Amino acid sequence: MVGKRAERLNPSWLMSSWPMTKVHRTANGRVERLLVPASYMVMAAKQTDGHHPTVGRYLDQDKVRKALDAARSFGASYAEVRVVALTESTVAMRDGVLEKAIPGQELGMTLRVLADGAWGVHSTTDLASLPDQIESTTRLAKAVAKRRSAGERPKALAEVPIIQDETHWRSKLDVRNTELDQKMELMNDIYRGASGHDDIVSVRTGWSDEHIHTELMTTEGMDRVWSFQRSLIHGMVTARRDGEVVSYRTRHGGQGGLEVIQGADLVQLGEEAQRAALRLLKAERAPSGKLPLIADKDLTGVYIHEALGHPCEADLVAAGDSCLDGKLGQKIGNELVTVVDDPTMMGGYGAYPVDDEGVNTREKVLIKNGVLTEYLNHRETAHHFGVDPNGGARAQDGLHHPLVRMSNTMIHGGTHADIDELMEDVQYGVYACGTRGGQVDTGRGSFQFAAQEAWLIENGELTRPLKDVSVSGLTLEILKNVDGLTRDASLASPGFCGKGQTVPVGDGGPVMRISEALVG
Repeated sequence: MVGKRAERLNPSWLMSSWPMTKVHRTANGRVERLLVPASYMVMAAKQTDGHHPTVGRYLDQDKVRKALDAARSFGASYAEVRVVALTESTVAMRDGVLEKAIPGQELGMTLRVLADGAWGVHSTTDLASLPDQIESTTRLAKAVAKRRSAGERPKALAEVPIIQDETHWRSKLDVRNTELDQKMELMNDIYRGASGHDDIVSVRTGWSDEHIHTELMTTEGMDRVWSFQRSLIHGMVTARRDGEVVSYRTRHGGQGGLEVIQGADLVQLGEEAQRAALRLLKAERAPSGKLPLIADKDLTGVYIHEALGHPCEADLVAAGDSCLDGKLGQKIGNELVTVVDDPTMMGGYGAYPVDDEGVNTREKVLIKNGVLTEYLNHRETAHHFGVDPNGGARAQDGLHHPLVRMSNTMIHGGTHADIDELMEDVQYGVYACGTRGGQVDTGRGSFQFAAQEAWLIENGELTRPLKDVSVSGLTLEILKNVDGLTRDASLASPGFCGKGQTVPVGDGGPVMRISEALVG
């Protein structure tokens, strides 16, 4: 098994399973794929630098241990080396024609040194340079510490179990073995479902997959390796009629390999996107004012992620930039509301087995029956608040340091059977679906989102399609105004979260009814 794993992780093998291509547009406007010679490919680390994996590892453990010992001798209280090897591919098509196909390999390393209560950080693609960066990075940490303001607390880390192991979430169908033609065929399933109507003027489809291999070693003795995959397919359908142009986005994906994509009815996904785009062409402007609102699973998930999840991130709480500061143990929402963030929810786009500080992941119950019970933490914020770390440290890649981040965030289901039961008592309101983005002020606790599409609710029934629907309000008010949730709850469309770094996330929940929200 060791030999087989070593072969799979060797950088020479990390070249994509299909030839690298670039797109060439001919004189008649057609797009052709051209093979790029292997000599054009550049690896981030040389295979002869002593750091390519010979027994399933990129890091030379003896050399890294010596480097970490050197950090202590220079005055570090803690140091870590984290390497991330990323094998990925992206594909884009428009109206069934290939626009680009880009396989890629990245190898990045971040050294973090804690000295005198401050961080020094060095990131590089040159793994062999590690011994030369120890002293300068430690000096950097000490220089930062000297500039600490009088009221600023020195940084420290909560204790964690010291683990040496390997954890590999193996996909049923390794996405790295998927040929370009197969990816294009699956993308064209969405195209076939979404096209075929005179008012549909464009169907863009995209593909993204990644295999993430991480290694972490620390001065405390932590020595962990973990890997997993994510796969995503998406489409954007654009329709036009009488000068009116609208677009509708659809996505499907999650943690796992090719089986994640094959598990969806992609033609149906395209058909549903087409119907939604055509509905938007005849949709009316939304009413404005404070109205009852019913949100589908997508919009429910985005609300929970943005309006509640971000204020629960302990680094924002510690910085005084969260409306939930000082509210642990307090009731902040209707007792119907229970919210979790769970990176162990395999299949979710935000799932991961180990966080980027080497802490085992677990479900975090942020709100239980309306009561705020837990923040999202990494080791630094856990020490600040005197609690145990809960596996919330995530970095974008090997060249970024870990921040407190969400994973798969969702609200638990309630007692209503379905949306019809939620609508029974609504005389005049709005049913909103999906999201086109929005903005959140975590300190003030305010938010504004735009839905992809919506319907007017009249006398307990859906009547007319609506467009340009926005929802705004205050997080704590809306949580108290939640008065109905369907029993069925699940993750919705996969997404991405930006906080200086971009990471994949999942969110969702049940269909949710809010007694009063500001709609416009």
